[in-house]
Amino acid sequence: MPRFSEYFDLKLSQHQLDFVDIDTDCDTPVYVDPYAIEVRNDEWAGAASESIRVFFSEVLRALQAEEKNYATNLMAHLHEPQETFLGVSQGVPKGRGVGARQAKQLINAISKSKAFETGMLSDLSEMALYVEGIDRDKISDLTTNIIRHLLVEYTKQQCLLFGIPVSYYSGPPLWDSARKNWVSREVHLPFIEDSPVLLVPKYIVRRQLSLNGQEFYNKQITDFLMAEHLTANSSLVQVIKGKQKLLKKDVREAHPRSKQYVAEFAVAHPEILELYKGIASRHGAMRTFNDDQPSLSSVCNRLVPIFSEIESGRTGANDYHKLVMGVLTALFYPNLILPQIEWEIHDGRKRIDIVFTNAGNNGFFAQRRDDNRTESNAVIVECKNYSDDIANPEIDQLLGRFDRNRGKFGIITCRAVDNTEKLNLRLRDAASRGQGYILVLTDEDLIEMLEAKANLDDNKLEAILFSKYRELLG
Repeated sequence: MPRFSEYFDLKLSQHQLDFVDIDTDCDTPVYVDPYAIEVRNDEWAGAASESIRVFFSEVLRALQAEEKNYATNLMAHLHEPQETFLGVSQGVPKGRGVGARQAKQLINAISKSKAFETGMLSDLSEMALYVEGIDRDKISDLTTNIIRHLLVEYTKQQCLLFGIPVSYYSGPPLWDSARKNWVSREVHLPFIEDSPVLLVPKYIVRRQLSLNGQEFYNKQITDFLMAEHLTANSSLVQVIKGKQKLLKKDVREAHPRSKQYVAEFAVAHPEILELYKGIASRHGAMRTFNDDQPSLSSVCNRLVPIFSEIESGRTGANDYHKLVMGVLTALFYPNLILPQIEWEIHDGRKRIDIVFTNAGNNGFFAQRRDDNRTESNAVIVECKNYSDDIANPEIDQLLGRFDRNRGKFGIITCRAVDNTEKLNLRLRDAASRGQGYILVLTDEDLIEMLEAKANLDDNKLEAILFSKYRELLG
């Protein structure tokens, strides 16, 4: 069976897609990571984090109140997330979720853990550190189920984006944070033959969980213990040719790893746990997920000649629109994520070509979000497949779509600009009046950016964006 993109003939590589391009014949070996969600600052991740927090807090509250049956019932609704095709299964993907049979075992494991007894356990993302029998597959499945309602909506938006048909799916109940309960709702998903598919944003998955007990023990805990043994000149320290020497294997034999030991260490040294979590928060988002997928450089190089193949005007509008969306994703992921097409505003009276969520942690897009002049939580993109100069109507159209929620920053793409000086005057005028800030990117600009990205020169990419923005300021 082909990949999702191949089955629906999207003609886009993984680098041009916001979601994991799954294969229904075998699971993609990545996992939904709750800590990767927790550390993001975009609206979608915030909603997902809140759902996870409410669910897990309710489970812990029930256990603390000795309402074990209620806690077990909450956990028993976490069914196998077969529709994501993520993780590792033998043969045809089957899912490995909690289910009713395992819910009681899981609740018992949590309640008996040292982390729960000491009050250290508060986040779902930390369960893999402290709770026996919980690893990346279980954490991923738990997280997927809790945020399933958001993934259903995300899948719907991606299907609208690419014109993919969806059908009714009688799936498992969805977690409702307001009711603190599981509810059944009508769901529509795309199908590959008889298999429903739930798409997952690629910025929330990892090959290993960000919070990894083995990694925490091997690095931060071991380093801390070695420093303590050296300072105390313990019996593990050898003196060879007048110099102290301490072997990691000796330290680890003296302090063998277990989840209980990791929990006890975290209770005694919370500053070391915070150090580790700070390091883990900087783990980069993944771009590809299988060895057979082309590199980002090769994809960018292949996109360059496509601009000359698309005719200007109405006949080539859809192809141009699709090309621009894929190019912007390839260039700016994971700063620009969760693209939506023709987002309705003003009660459906107007539509926007493409809206990206601004998830920049640093650099140009982070500055646009944090700058009180732009406050760009979203980046609105209008695609104009013509070579006539961008004039006041096009600029006014985009300015009219700025507001307090979306911010005041957008991009217009077009094929070429004849009178750059006149266009810049119009854009600077809008900026000086506080109406909004608009970058115009031509084919030439996008091709220059693609060539920079193909050479992995993100500094040049940033320089182009900052240069165009400075022109708006006069």
